[in-house]
Amino acid sequence: MERRGVRQLDFEDRASRYPVNITVRYRPLGEIGWVESKTINISRSGILFEADEPLDVDTPLEISFDLPTEFGGSGDGTLTCRGMVVRTIMPPASDAPPVVAATIANYRSS
Repeated sequence: MERRGVRQLDFEDRASRYPVNITVRYRPLGEIGWVESKTINISRSGILFEADEPLDVDTPLEISFDLPTEFGGSGDGTLTCRGMVVRTIMPPASDAPPVVAATIANYRSS
C-alpha cells in the first residue's frame, strides 16, 4: 500500500544482513583519529556496529574494515567507506556500548 509521499518498504527492499563480527574503524568525516570497534552485521547498503559513544543521526562517517574472504575479500585489503548515521540504539544496560546503524554510500579498496 502506498500513500502519497510515503512508500512502505517491502521485505524485498531491505538488503540481506550478514552477521559478521569483525574489527571496524570509524570516524566522523573530517576527524583525524579513528575509533576501533566491532561490527554486528553488514549488508550491501549499510553496517551495524558498536560505538564508543552515541552518534547523532545524519552524522557523515568514514568507516574502514578488512572485507572477510567469505564476502569476496582477499584477506589483504581494506575497504574504506563513506556513509551516514541513520540510527543510534542505546543499550538497556549502562555498561554496554551504544549500537550505530550507518549507510554505505560509496567505498574504495586499498
